[in-house]
Amino acid sequence: MRRSPALRAPFQLTLCATLLGALGAPSHAQEQLAGSSFNEEFLGIGGDQPHADLSLFSFGNRVLAGKYMVDVSLNERVTGQTEIRFAAKEGKNDAEPCLTRGMLDAWGVNVAVFPELANAPDEACIELTKIIPDAAVTYNAGKQRLFVSIPQAALKRSARGAVGPEKWDKGITAAMLDYQVNFARYSGDIYRNDPTPVGTPQNVFDGNPFADRNKTLQRNTLFAGLRAGFNHGDWRFRHFSTYNRGIDGKSRWQGIGTYMQRDIAPINGRLLIGDGNTPGNFFDSLPFRGVQLSSDDAMLPDSQQGYAPTIRGVAQTNARVTVRQNGYVIYSTFVAPGPFVIDDLYPTASSGDLEVSVAEADGRQTRYTQAFSAVPTLLREGTWRYSATVGKYRNGSDGGSVLGVRSSLSQPAFMQATLARGLGNEFSVYGGVLMASMYQSLLVGMGKNLRDFGAVSVDLSSARTTDRTPIDSVKTYDGQSVRFLYSKSFLGSGTNFRVAGYRYSTSGYRTFQEAVQMQDLRPFESFNSRRNEVRFEVSQQIGDLGSLFASARQQSYWGTSAKDRLVQLGYSGNYKRFGYSVFYNHTASLSRPSVRQVMFTLSIPLGDTNASAMYTATRDSTGRVNQQASVYGSAFEDSRLTYNVTAGAANRGGGSSGSASASYLASLGRFDVGHSQGSGYGQSTFGISGGVLVHGGGVTMSQPLGETVALVLAPKASGVGFESQPGVATDRAGNAIIPNLAPYRLNRLAIRTGDLDDTVEVKNAATEVVPTRGAVVVAKFETSVGFRLLMVLTDLKGRMLPLGSKIENEAGQEVGIVGPDGQAFVTGAGSSGQLTVRWGQDKADRCVVPYSLPDEKNPPPIRELNGQCAAAVPVVAQPKGTE
Repeated sequence: MRRSPALRAPFQLTLCATLLGALGAPSHAQEQLAGSSFNEEFLGIGGDQPHADLSLFSFGNRVLAGKYMVDVSLNERVTGQTEIRFAAKEGKNDAEPCLTRGMLDAWGVNVAVFPELANAPDEACIELTKIIPDAAVTYNAGKQRLFVSIPQAALKRSARGAVGPEKWDKGITAAMLDYQVNFARYSGDIYRNDPTPVGTPQNVFDGNPFADRNKTLQRNTLFAGLRAGFNHGDWRFRHFSTYNRGIDGKSRWQGIGTYMQRDIAPINGRLLIGDGNTPGNFFDSLPFRGVQLSSDDAMLPDSQQGYAPTIRGVAQTNARVTVRQNGYVIYSTFVAPGPFVIDDLYPTASSGDLEVSVAEADGRQTRYTQAFSAVPTLLREGTWRYSATVGKYRNGSDGGSVLGVRSSLSQPAFMQATLARGLGNEFSVYGGVLMASMYQSLLVGMGKNLRDFGAVSVDLSSARTTDRTPIDSVKTYDGQSVRFLYSKSFLGSGTNFRVAGYRYSTSGYRTFQEAVQMQDLRPFESFNSRRNEVRFEVSQQIGDLGSLFASARQQSYWGTSAKDRLVQLGYSGNYKRFGYSVFYNHTASLSRPSVRQVMFTLSIPLGDTNASAMYTATRDSTGRVNQQASVYGSAFEDSRLTYNVTAGAANRGGGSSGSASASYLASLGRFDVGHSQGSGYGQSTFGISGGVLVHGGGVTMSQPLGETVALVLAPKASGVGFESQPGVATDRAGNAIIPNLAPYRLNRLAIRTGDLDDTVEVKNAATEVVPTRGAVVVAKFETSVGFRLLMVLTDLKGRMLPLGSKIENEAGQEVGIVGPDGQAFVTGAGSSGQLTVRWGQDKADRCVVPYSLPDEKNPPPIRELNGQCAAAVPVVAQPKGTE
């Protein structure tokens, strides 16, 4: 009895899926002693469909000869993707991977100690298990992953996190532009000027004093940062400049730096010609224009890396935060009310204190200096760290006062060299020399790893300064300075001293920057040199109760009792779903009174959404208390939209206030918008930042590029996102930019396959790149564009084609299998073409089916076709219902 089509369909689809799934089942490339056998007549129960030659399935998922891009795992550690040739071997059912000497060397095998490996030809297949005892190689075809197991004794010695220079990718030739624009519009009586004591208040932008005074008075500020660059081979050409128009209406362009640089891999170094900064781990960091050869710590393994500074502060309105280093504005952004953390700086120097100013929407300003110094210098035994700089001192200021310290206009030529060496018994020694016409300094120091007690370094520097002021004629100052640095992480207690230090200088000691400032002293003007300095950063985890952090810096001067001081304390914890924190900030300097702030926050998530509510209370040293309630959160599954809405009230004439801000990460850039309104003031802000990359394939827009980027090429796959990259998506050409890659490290890039169109498939959904610093590396994703077809195939007599027959496209690639009743699911098909169906090993056991898809306005994801297969003159397949 024959089943009806309605009853037979579920069984057909299930059996067809079972056969298709069998081809995708994982297997390991190994010798099969005997194939499986089964009764093929079982597949014909209830039907009269002929059978194909199913001997291929007797050995499971066969690994056929050819080249495959596979993920390589060495001793359970991912080493990246490699294209490997699989070769057929006599006596074995599956093709085996052909591992070459170069592959093994790149994966970390110590090739030199095995003569059979060292002397093998470049393309020869290595019998790894015969050469290295206890080695093993297995292949998972379903996951396309090659597992290699090699005894540790046969591997090269390398530090944790090391990636060899042979894997570094210097990238392609490309031009780029990174931009940031922040615009603010202020209004209200707070921003009116009084040109005369009895005159009508005027706005600086109102040129006509007889204009209508009832109109809204307003001011505009603008900040723009531009980073332009060009890459060719190993060379990186860069220019960074900023434009700043302040609340006083004055405009200023600053050229932060123009330079070209390249890596010198054999010495883990970098050559820079142009504008740069000297390393700040020994002497204070100095901006210069000249030539520098220095080691790059980023080329070292993770275990030998330092840390970057983190800036913390408190904003009571939608405030503008500006960060300066060595007199240059290196960062400017608007932050929402409440505590803020800036941990994504793009520093232009490895060290040098950061000058932070927080400008509130109502005109108030808070300024302080964030300490930025290196941790104790410790190197592995036998390693070096070096720098050599020859150039002219540069200063980004114009001789005015920055945070109360008047800068210098002098730009003397100088030479600086530093050298550090790792010795045995976990000692390190280092030293340096700095020479100029009016300044000479020598530094020597030593570091020691105390193991359970942390790490410490002590250095002594001596300096001679020649002062050639007109009044004092020529005067010489000699002095010494001693510095102590300590770092320790107490793993069991959760305590972490990132850096703690003390420095004492005699009255005659001057740093190079102080010596330069002395050359510009006015007649009878005194100069206060540094006397001592104390700084530390510590964090403490208190079990499940929360965490505590503290940082402090105090600097005193000879000839005055005034001090520069920064103290920050914070505690944060959770109680059930509530989160709370307390933050204290105290700043003081030579020229300004001290400012104190204390803030308390309480937050709770709002249900299962990505939003939270927060209450904040802030009190400053003037007795002003500001209370705020806000709702903040993110939208979309990748959180590319963030927002904050705040309402507040303050005593002492502060009145009520409100603010709203939002930030959106799009594929073309980041967009920020905000507005604050309070008693006597209003502030509207708008910001946009992004990048433009010009390459051989055209022009690609992106989010802010950062330093090192990847150019993704996924042809014809538009609108596809990437894992862990909010807002990034491919454009119409299938190109995208992945910003902010880590140089000299493995960076994994993965496509979100759920974003692929119905007609697009990707063969490798993930890839890995190892860029050099500043490189534009190419990440290719192999895509195939085609339709999905559900076909019913018969021969010219109307009989169903054999069950299990393979279907191939014009390129010979397998695209489907014939299931029950001639049904076949075909992927990657074009709008028209020709398919070949094979059900045996003989030439007569095949036929050809041409097909052509009709044009449809709204085609379904899976197109259904009927096709007849012929050996000589095939008949074109027709859509169902048209025959």
